[in-house]
Amino acid sequence: MKYPPTNLIQAVGLADAWAQAVNFVIKHGMEIKTEYGPMSKDICSVIEIREPYLEPMLHPQFPTKELHVKEYLKQWERGYDWKKQGFEYNYMDRLINYPSRSKDIDQLKAIRELLPQGVSRRRQAITWIPERDLFVKEDQPCLQRIWVRPLGEGNAEMHCMWRSRDLYAAWNSNMVGLLTMVKRELLEPNNLKLVKVVDFCNALHIYEADWEDAAKVKPLPKSPQMMRY
Repeated sequence: MKYPPTNLIQAVGLADAWAQAVNFVIKHGMEIKTEYGPMSKDICSVIEIREPYLEPMLHPQFPTKELHVKEYLKQWERGYDWKKQGFEYNYMDRLINYPSRSKDIDQLKAIRELLPQGVSRRRQAITWIPERDLFVKEDQPCLQRIWVRPLGEGNAEMHCMWRSRDLYAAWNSNMVGLLTMVKRELLEPNNLKLVKVVDFCNALHIYEADWEDAAKVKPLPKSPQMMRY
């Protein structure tokens, strides 16, 4: 029985992680048809990043230009009018206005206020709304959960879980947006430094239309920071 491989990638920064992941998916990803019709190369991935804010955060071969990424970062801010932009959902809205029986829950605010209590395995926020997301045909959130744990001495780790990721065209900008938001909302208010990120994805994929360009992606040259590992 053929199935998508599971792969662990360990990288120093985001750009290094993206290049490693693209190279692996192109070489070893299972070719599988998507719900939309086109073929993709697909793996299950665990990506560990040791210095998530190391520059450059964007790989120079990432296809989305820096100017467009800066515009995309607005979607990770409070007050972004995602409905006006015609979107069906917004990650930030799900995190700060998660519906409950009594009132919407600002999960980020709750985590921010709980982090000073010290080490805990319970600080997480979710996006999936089963009564909505299980039954619509498209436009469900890819990001499912973020989990943050203080480690003592001003350090913290974050894990993020995704059901699906467009690796070539979206992963790098997704992570820049998420990490920028986490730094602003959770880390800086608590004087915490993020020393490890674990990014898990059920279906990390590259669409067939991008295979040729993705095959040209090269790892970044070794920097002094990378030489430490």
